[in-house]
Amino acid sequence: MSMINTIIARVSGASRYEFDGRKGGKVSVINEVDADNDNQVGMQCSDMSADFSIVDQIRNAGVELPCNLELDIELRMVRAGQNKQQTTSMHVIAVRLPKGAGAAPSSAKADTAKAN
Repeated sequence: MSMINTIIARVSGASRYEFDGRKGGKVSVINEVDADNDNQVGMQCSDMSADFSIVDQIRNAGVELPCNLELDIELRMVRAGQNKQQTTSMHVIAVRLPKGAGAAPSSAKADTAKAN
């Protein structure tokens, strides 16, 4: 069973691969560290696995990275490590501009120009 959540994250990059018939990708995000934590300073970087199509979704969004994007993530239970302990992993399945962000689509701009 998987659970899908939507988050807004500062995406710094994405990549994809196709190897021996397997396809996948990776989304890299950056976050400011907690100012109250004396053990951290600067930015924290992390990676999430992603669907192969994520790179195209980011390109089609017309954004310049790094930027905030809305991500649909699937929480997956995976077995990892020597003891094969079960852990939770985040897998990106969709990406888009956050609601209320960015420029209007070109068709909306054209409709506005016609109305004036």
